[in-house]
Amino acid sequence: MKKEISVMAFTQGEKVPSTRFRVDYLKCGLKEKKIKINISNAYESAYPPSERKQRLLWAIKEFCSRLFGVCKSFKFDVVILQREMISTIPTLERFTKKPRILDVDDAIWLRRDGWAANAIAKHVDHIVCGNTYIADYFRKFGKPITIIATPVNIDRFFPLKKDCVAKIIGWSGTSGGFKFLYDIEDVLAQVLKDNQGWRLRIVSDQYPRFNKIPDESIEFVQWAVENEVNSIATMDIGLMPLDDTEWSRGKCSYKMLLYMACGVPVVVSDFGMNSEILKNGFVGYGAITPAEWYSSLNALINSPLDRELAGQHARDIVVKKYSQYQAFNEWERVIRETAEKSR
Repeated sequence: MKKEISVMAFTQGEKVPSTRFRVDYLKCGLKEKKIKINISNAYESAYPPSERKQRLLWAIKEFCSRLFGVCKSFKFDVVILQREMISTIPTLERFTKKPRILDVDDAIWLRRDGWAANAIAKHVDHIVCGNTYIADYFRKFGKPITIIATPVNIDRFFPLKKDCVAKIIGWSGTSGGFKFLYDIEDVLAQVLKDNQGWRLRIVSDQYPRFNKIPDESIEFVQWAVENEVNSIATMDIGLMPLDDTEWSRGKCSYKMLLYMACGVPVVVSDFGMNSEILKNGFVGYGAITPAEWYSSLNALINSPLDRELAGQHARDIVVKKYSQYQAFNEWERVIRETAEKSR
């Protein structure tokens, strides 16, 4: 008979993507395994407002909210710290109830010379990392480490029948990621020019500002929870360009995995976790140079059979290795082992 365990998870805010994709989904999945998750979100957000004059009031609100959460944490068996309570600085993390698990899905040590990342890592009992690159950094602290990729809800994101007429190269993400699209704009413009009938779909919060891709070649979809599955699943090719930096190498390839879960073949920057996923089998292509981006896109455009096969393989890989069910099992093990060691 499994013992019931209560967990308090401190997140960076209700609307922060990492909360939704790495913590919220655990509540239902772990409840069936007799682990109850109580989520303590930041009052507004762990990230400061853009207006400097609003930051003092923001900091006071967040600190008071976190202080209340720290006191409340002593009613629980285990605490999960999803990165820092207040972005880039260590505050009250070390005063929460033990044992503690740190969950990291970005290269957070690159901010303020790792002040928050290093300080928190020293005071936790287990570290969960979103990919190998992140895990490699945190191994120096001598804590148990488990790699759990940001999982995909395969019951929600799944293949849909595509329109035989519309041919879509797609990208989904916040407007903060447009800079990566702009880096390959020349290639995209040439691919669309050379392949009449193909369009570029952008699913985001804002319309992109391309200089070389005409508006008639762009299909903009305003992102919403209600349409995110359909907007991705009806793409023919999914894009995930990144720059080759330490921060990008810390990314957990969630965008790529969403495409794959929907049976969409991909063309992605070939480094970091993207490269790890590509090694699982033919799901599309990795590219670095403009020539590689051009040839990879054209290879998929000109071979419907390859698109179909890559899409099928992509879906199978996500189901077997990157679904929420694998994450539930791994998180249950980590939480139970951490709780047991503290006794």
